[in-house]
Amino acid sequence: MEQEKIKSILKLLDDPDKRVFDEIRDIIVENFGDFSSELTKILYSGECSEIEKTRIAELAQMSISRIFLNEFQNYTAKLSPEPSLLAGTVMIEKLIDNTFDAIGFSNYLRALSRKVWIRLGENTGIETLGIIRDVFEHENIFSDSPANMMLNGIFSGENKPMHKSMLYLVLLIVCQENGINVRPILTPSKNGTEIEIGYVNMELAKTSNIPSKHGAIFAIDDKLFMKREARILVGKPLPYYKYLKWWHYSRYAEMSANKKKYPGYYYVILEKINEILKSNIKY
Repeated sequence: MEQEKIKSILKLLDDPDKRVFDEIRDIIVENFGDFSSELTKILYSGECSEIEKTRIAELAQMSISRIFLNEFQNYTAKLSPEPSLLAGTVMIEKLIDNTFDAIGFSNYLRALSRKVWIRLGENTGIETLGIIRDVFEHENIFSDSPANMMLNGIFSGENKPMHKSMLYLVLLIVCQENGINVRPILTPSKNGTEIEIGYVNMELAKTSNIPSKHGAIFAIDDKLFMKREARILVGKPLPYYKYLKWWHYSRYAEMSANKKKYPGYYYVILEKINEILKSNIKY
């Protein structure tokens, strides 16, 4: 949509006549990607009225519900063999950040996966984790708690510090792309259940005499080493895409704790995405 048309429509955003807002609402919702950047500018201009704030929040929630829910349901229906975590990540990220370089991010993750694949050779066992660790070290990918939680641009810097949940997201994408048995694992916790990342192997369960129908499961720490002393006997491996729910819960919590670091507009979008993921992904 032309920029002048976008601006002319947005001039009606704070019209006191609700009927005027109702007329432009559907146009904005149907073309939310075109309007999101300008809505963000209005929200943080310092001159945003209360009626504009309320209506921007309404527009964002309506748009995300309409766009994302349909896309997400179509995405999870593609079960052959299961939805791509990379595709799901890109789908959501484009809604959160309209400047997100989906092509750059996807190309980097596929190139990273290929670097792991070249090193794998005939290795399919526990040693694959050491190979991934070496590739990540060469790429300067490492866990860093105060790191940025946005995915845009992580592939362009020389150093790639990542929050632990983001590191696990990248790890799981690489593993799914290469058929490596590292999965999100649902495990019991004091508060009910939590998600860990674990290496799963049925043969290792048999040789180690571990009574688990899912195989031997070893938790992986944020340095990508296995916690050999912590065998998870009651863990349940999940489809890769279900990590999206945990990743966005983690990101929303991190952003809420560091509000000066991120534009508040992200919270409206992330909150709505979290609602949809919570209602549509069951563990």
